[in-house]
Amino acid sequence: MKERRYGIDLLRILSMYLICILHVAGQGGVMIRYTQSPGTYYAVWVLETAAYCAVNVYGMISGYVGVSARHRPSRIVELWFTVFWYSALGTLIGVQIFHHPLEEGSLYQALLPASWKTYWYFSAYVGVFVLAPYLSKMVKALTDAERKALILSVFLLFTCLTMVPRVAVSGADWLNLSAGYSFVWLALLYLTGASIRCLTDQTVCQGNIPASANGNRNEKGDFYHRGKLFYLLLYLGMTLIAWGSKILIENHTRAVYGKALYGRLLSSYVAPTTFLAGLALLLLFSKVRIQAEAVKALIRFLSPLCFSVYLVQVQPYFWNYYLKGRYSAIARLAPLPAMGKVLLTALLLYLFCLAVDLLRALLFRILSVRKLAAWLTDIFLVPFRAMTGLKGDA
Repeated sequence: MKERRYGIDLLRILSMYLICILHVAGQGGVMIRYTQSPGTYYAVWVLETAAYCAVNVYGMISGYVGVSARHRPSRIVELWFTVFWYSALGTLIGVQIFHHPLEEGSLYQALLPASWKTYWYFSAYVGVFVLAPYLSKMVKALTDAERKALILSVFLLFTCLTMVPRVAVSGADWLNLSAGYSFVWLALLYLTGASIRCLTDQTVCQGNIPASANGNRNEKGDFYHRGKLFYLLLYLGMTLIAWGSKILIENHTRAVYGKALYGRLLSSYVAPTTFLAGLALLLLFSKVRIQAEAVKALIRFLSPLCFSVYLVQVQPYFWNYYLKGRYSAIARLAPLPAMGKVLLTALLLYLFCLAVDLLRALLFRILSVRKLAAWLTDIFLVPFRAMTGLKGDA
């Protein structure tokens, strides 16, 4: 039986909290720059920048865990039921109880959430999930040197070389990364996370290739085998670089062109600083070992509910009619109180979404949704397996 990586589960929980910070500061309206209090804007941007890598971390965790996990096709069907629950039920509540308008396309988006990108991350993840077993086999077949080359190639090509065109010229996203809101980017993150797992955990991938193919694994001084302090400092350093660059670039362009330009050069999901910050957090928490049984139990309880925290927040009616601009008054506070208020508000939002999902999880257990998803998956896969000759969970 494989040992559970509680440090990675803890990172999943932390990452969703960071995503709550992004939503409070962004959609919540805190990221407003008032001329009388620009310090607050910059202060809140520290939190925004520190949280930006959370989505990347989530994508990397998929690969880190998925490369050694049994691929269960029914999992995506079960997850779709959860997405549909919030999509359809949220629309029904918004229209019937709160009397919000049924906008054009809302019904189709509610009933077909994956196809209509009602939740962009889930829609992109569906594609990654289907390819996951093949991506994992590819990574397992590589040598350590090739895995390192893969990660470095993703960093150089997809983050560094796309950085300037992406922010300088509209429509210049020549690799179609869509600023990270895409299946392509999530697939690259999956490959990165899977490669990191193989590089740092010899029990996962070394049995798939001859030992000599990896050469002598001299881990001392290797980037993927540093101490926790190194990765913490790397994360903080990338955050400060991205934050400082935004201030300098925006102030310069405001003085020269009369408006702030290119401020997101290092502040997006596909920015090199964001990529490295996410990489640092994954490597840091992969070294975290939890000993206390009470803490382990709490992590086991919270970890499966984390994704629904995202689903509740970005449910279209909740996103547009409850969350939009709700916390804009924070932008008028002094810098330190504003930062504290954002952190507390994000925590309360997190806890609220968890409470909502506890009811959903209880109902799904009563209705045996997992068994239903497995039954439907087996039916769907009968013709697929007949045409391909695949068996089992493939």
